[in-house]
Amino acid sequence: MKSAHAHRKSRSTRTAFSLVELVMVVTIIGMISAIAVPRVAAAAQFAAANSLRMTMTNVRKAIDSYYAEHSAYPGADPSTKSPDGVDFVDQLLRYSDESGKTQDTYGYPYIYGPYLRAPFPTNPINKLNTVHVKSAPSDPDPAAGSVGWIAVLSHGYFMIDASDVQLADIGVEIKYRTKLRVE
Repeated sequence: MKSAHAHRKSRSTRTAFSLVELVMVVTIIGMISAIAVPRVAAAAQFAAANSLRMTMTNVRKAIDSYYAEHSAYPGADPSTKSPDGVDFVDQLLRYSDESGKTQDTYGYPYIYGPYLRAPFPTNPINKLNTVHVKSAPSDPDPAAGSVGWIAVLSHGYFMIDASDVQLADIGVEIKYRTKLRVE
């Protein structure tokens, strides 16, 4: 029979983990991390790509709605008819009259719109929500990364200001490059 002193001593000597136990715990944590981290990264990539697809779809529907009511695409300065990114955003986010002039409140003649809820969507790649409006598809693009979006006044195209590589990095495949339809 063990004495009380020997029993207390055997309980108090086991106060730490052995090296084998620590190595096993670290190995198990490493295996779990190896499985979980790629899944979390893939989920974030999927979310960014899906968010971009939905943004593009919503803005394109807003552009189509604006065109249906105004017989012109948004983005033209109502006075000069020249392309203007600020007018593009205003014409989709605010009430407008038949000519495309905008104001914040509804009332005759500002009876059209708004077609989107404010704020205007942000480009998920460069985090900008500015729009560069071109008259025609052949007009030069702005400096890469200087705006969030590009719109074409004559055709109603709406594109993200990003390279194919940047889009591929978030899991977006580009089809039909002339219209930049994101799918």
